[in-house]
Amino acid sequence: MAPTFKHAALTLALSVSALVGACGPATPPPADPGAQGTMPAPEPVPTLPTHDGTAPSEAPSAAPTSPITPPRPGEPAHSRPLSPTQMEEGLKKIGLDPMKLPLLEKMPLAQKKKVMPLLQKSLGMESCLGCHKEGDFQTETRNMKVAREMWRHFVAPLRTEAGGAVFCDSCHGGDEHVLARADRKALEAFMDAEYVQKLSRADKSDMECGTCHGDTMELQIIEKLWKIPEG
Repeated sequence: MAPTFKHAALTLALSVSALVGACGPATPPPADPGAQGTMPAPEPVPTLPTHDGTAPSEAPSAAPTSPITPPRPGEPAHSRPLSPTQMEEGLKKIGLDPMKLPLLEKMPLAQKKKVMPLLQKSLGMESCLGCHKEGDFQTETRNMKVAREMWRHFVAPLRTEAGGAVFCDSCHGGDEHVLARADRKALEAFMDAEYVQKLSRADKSDMECGTCHGDTMELQIIEKLWKIPEG
C-alpha cells in the first residue's frame, strides 16, 4: 500500500465504529427498514472467540511523539485484530451463500429476519432497539441506514487475504467496541496491518484505503460518501 494511503486508513475504522458508538449500550443489530413486526427468537449461533486484549503483532508501537488522547467510554485497551468469521454455517442454514451475500434491501423478509440474530451475536448486542424503534420496525433510523451501507461496502464485497468470507464478526468478534483510538499513530499502523494487508476484494482489485474512502480519499465516509447526515 502506498504511504499516502496509510493515514486515511484511520478514518475507515472510525467510520465503521460510528454505528455501534452511536447506539449506546445494548444496541441492536442492523436491519433494513422493510422489516416489520416482532423479530423472531434468535436461532442458536456459534460462540465467538473472546478478545484476548493483545494488539496484532504486525502493528508497530507508536513513536514517542504520537498524539495521545483520553480513551472514550467503553473503548478497549487494545484494538481487536481480524479473526475468521464464525457465522458461515449459520448463514448457510438460512439459505445464504457466505461468498455471495445479497444486499440487505434485496433479501426476502423472512430470510432477513433470520439474519438479524447473527448480526446481533457478531456485535455482542442484547436487543433490537438500538437500530429499530420499539414496536415499529418500518421506521427508518440513522443506524439502519449506516448498517445497510456497511453491509453493502464491507460485508458483501470484501474477503479475507486468502479469499474467504468476511462477516460482521470478522472485525467485531462479539465486541461492540473494537478500536483503541487514544494513540493515533498506533491505530494507523494497526489498520494498515489488519485491514489493508489482511483483507482482499471479491472483484480481485487491490485492497487499499481508496477502496472505502473513494478516489478523493474522503475521510467522512458516512456523511459525505454515503450521504447519511449526522444524527
